[in-house]
Amino acid sequence: MIGKVLACGLVCAGMALGQTTTAPVAASAPEATGAAVPAKAYTFDVVSVRQNISGDAEQFGSTPDRYRMTNMTLELPIMSAYVPQIGGPLFFSDDQIKGFPAWMMTERYDINARIAEQDRAEWQSPASQKGMLQAMMRALLEDRCKMVVHREVKEAAVYSLVVGKKGPKFRETNPDVAHPGGEALPWGGTVVFSNRGVSLYGTSMASLASILSQMMNMHRPILDKTGLTGRYDIVLKEPEMGAPPVAQQSGPSASDPSDSFTWVSESTGLKLESAKGQVETLVIDHMERPSEN
Repeated sequence: MIGKVLACGLVCAGMALGQTTTAPVAASAPEATGAAVPAKAYTFDVVSVRQNISGDAEQFGSTPDRYRMTNMTLELPIMSAYVPQIGGPLFFSDDQIKGFPAWMMTERYDINARIAEQDRAEWQSPASQKGMLQAMMRALLEDRCKMVVHREVKEAAVYSLVVGKKGPKFRETNPDVAHPGGEALPWGGTVVFSNRGVSLYGTSMASLASILSQMMNMHRPILDKTGLTGRYDIVLKEPEMGAPPVAQQSGPSASDPSDSFTWVSESTGLKLESAKGQVETLVIDHMERPSEN
């Protein structure tokens, strides 16, 4: 079950509480993306956006000369275009995005976006593709959907992910050891799903914290405070059978935080502590159905 929950989170991956608000941060600023600042204003060369009528399987991803998305809502392009600037999370959770128009959560689209020939060599470099995709996707949304957004930062209740008394139950990744084939994570590393749970290979603690935030659905961001700076191989064990109905829907019980605390500790040797922290929210001020071509 946690494999299905995590897979959904990664697809819609890989949005606030409190009263004190800082000045909004311009969401279109390149330095606000969490990736390297692009040297120029990148845009897709040719873009096709059409409402899906085929019912084909959901899929998305990049090829050497383009980006494609099939039969998915526009939540994924939004999460690809805008990432948190503060606090450490690698992507916005659902609770950290406000203002989704109702149609956006039900209508499905296909995107076929070609990379300009002069940009393809850079696009094919993993080090630069993330920043390029964020810039290109923002430009696409602003052009086709008349997208206007802003960011808000508030002091809010969070969970800090820290190392437990007995230390972590995982090891640092050995780059000389081959890992089982799995799905590549957008921020590095791979994930393998099985009946026993989820195995993460070459993942960072920031990545783990973001994944747990999405999986556990406790309406609080989880922030990495472990102090562990490497990349690690981690197994998130499947919770035991016979869990309450809520737990069967959301991995560890979303209604009882103690269940989630125990599950994290038993799986990883880490623990969650209640804390206060800066939480960033992406607010959609205006969004129209995409113009097609």
